[in-house]
Amino acid sequence: MQARVVNIGTSLGVILPNLVAKDLSLQAGRLLDLSISGDRVILKKKTPREGWALAAQKLHDNKEDTLLISDVFEDEDFDEWLQQ
Repeated sequence: MQARVVNIGTSLGVILPNLVAKDLSLQAGRLLDLSISGDRVILKKKTPREGWALAAQKLHDNKEDTLLISDVFEDEDFDEWLQQ
């Protein structure tokens, strides 16, 4: 399978065949990781929230995972919950 390199402004782009885009569930605007290995260009589809667990653990370890707003507001009345 081949892909064509095209001019996009002052950059270059590669047009992926529709079969590849469908197989990988790619859509316009999707970010891909790009790396170079020898004479190869490697595109990797990132998964949503990739790395979030590690980032959350680092926040916790650095005690930076405090609440930005209280989880209980001053005007909340829990008695009405118990009556239902």
